[in-house]
Amino acid sequence: MEEERDERRRDESFPRKYRLGGNRNYRYVYRRGKSTPSRSLVLIHLKGREQRFGFSVSGKVGNAVTRNRIRRYLREDIRRMRAQLKSGKYVVIARPGIVDLSHEALTRELHRALARANLVKEES
Repeated sequence: MEEERDERRRDESFPRKYRLGGNRNYRYVYRRGKSTPSRSLVLIHLKGREQRFGFSVSGKVGNAVTRNRIRRYLREDIRRMRAQLKSGKYVVIARPGIVDLSHEALTRELHRALARANLVKEES
């Protein structure tokens, strides 16, 4: 029972190999990447061989509980969409208006931004 729960938790986690990590990497993507803004988030993408994702939620968005909840939602959405996304480095920046969105609305907006930036693989 315990092993089954641990296995399920591992399957649903966001593995370290997909994390952007490190201030230097974020700055590099900010400087070189292409930006796709939307009402409540900004998506910055830089082409690359592997997929790496970073999330930025500033103090202007809300308190720590709110920022962490938004970060968890974004990570979960990216984890579910990861197989459909092109390779590269992604940074998702949350804007203050994101606080008013439900998780479903946030998912739709993120998917729209990815599609507008032409980062979703075409189905064959």
